[in-house]
Amino acid sequence: MLTVKQIEAARYGVSPVRLSDGNGLYIRLNKGGGKTFQLRLTEGTRTRWVTLGRYPELSLRDAWVQAVLTRTGQDTQNNPPSISAATRVPELPEPTGEVPTFREFAKVWFDRKKQGLSNGKHIKQNWSTLNTYVFPHFGKLPLDEIRQRHIIAAFDPIWRVKHETAKRTLGRVKEVFELAKVLEHVELNPADFKPQIAFGRVRKDTKHHAALEWERIPELWQWLVSDAPDEEEDVRQMMMVMLLSGKRTKEVRFMTWDDLDLEARIWASQREHMKMRRVHRVPISTQLDQVFENMRFLNGKRVHIFARPRNKLGVLCENSARLGFQTFDAGITGHGMRTSFRTWARKQGRYAQDVMETSLSHEKDQLVQAYMRDDLLEERRPLMQDWADYVTGGAMPPSLADQL
Repeated sequence: MLTVKQIEAARYGVSPVRLSDGNGLYIRLNKGGGKTFQLRLTEGTRTRWVTLGRYPELSLRDAWVQAVLTRTGQDTQNNPPSISAATRVPELPEPTGEVPTFREFAKVWFDRKKQGLSNGKHIKQNWSTLNTYVFPHFGKLPLDEIRQRHIIAAFDPIWRVKHETAKRTLGRVKEVFELAKVLEHVELNPADFKPQIAFGRVRKDTKHHAALEWERIPELWQWLVSDAPDEEEDVRQMMMVMLLSGKRTKEVRFMTWDDLDLEARIWASQREHMKMRRVHRVPISTQLDQVFENMRFLNGKRVHIFARPRNKLGVLCENSARLGFQTFDAGITGHGMRTSFRTWARKQGRYAQDVMETSLSHEKDQLVQAYMRDDLLEERRPLMQDWADYVTGGAMPPSLADQL
């Protein structure tokens, strides 16, 4: 998916004429410097382009929503939904005495729901799951004619084979009917029942990301700096960053030079790349600082530190690091490096719980979050330096500038 920084950095004549966001959404770079969101639609063997709006008048977030509505037939040429002023929740429609169909009223619910969602992927899922799994069954029925049997019949085929999707979609149906109750279209919510009774118990095994034993992390580091000749250099350096920082793959892939304050030794991951949608500052160890110097040598003229202009998103692929780590041990993942770091930190017995959890940007208890406004940056500096010394044996990563 595209980011705002990628769009702003794109220039006509330098970047491709169209940059893809996926699912047919593109940003077109115009000769005069303007940028336009376009949606590619395929009808049989014909392809047509639909212009959604100009950037930045139409934000990236609103372009995602507009694309979803256009593809699912909810947008019309004569009466497009007003989404450019996304700061105001749409007003509820005045009662007309006529009960709307589920599909019609789901659109009312969706217009209000999307205002509170910041992730474009989640915005798409809220509508597309209804469009795929619900509307074909009872989308055309008036709200007051829908019974629990209609809902159970719609979800029964997917409840076990696509359990997570079915559970979340049922929750959305329940929200639609709760809003319908507010407007007095229905008296009871037919989606308000116990799924375990309707569909039976679903046995679910929780799978965690495969992780390397923390005792073997120094062995992995030595392999990375000396025995992994097949790894591309930027991929090798990205794996080093993930090891030394305990950061998620996405947070590393999309980091930019503007995120770094090397003089103050601070890396600030921007909220749009964070799982919890808030800025996360990381103290930079001396070893991590050297890795960034290596990347300055390789990619210092680009916006993103791990830029790959020919790739769809302009950065290294998300599987690059995973495949690299699995070359060392087929049973591990890149995300598992966070588990190795957290286990090592707990084993040391000298770091506070909130310091360790903040280092990983984990969600805190709501009460704790309300009262703890400090991100414990200075308390986390010794932890991150101790971890870097453990990983590397106290040595510095090889300098690329010195090698060439």
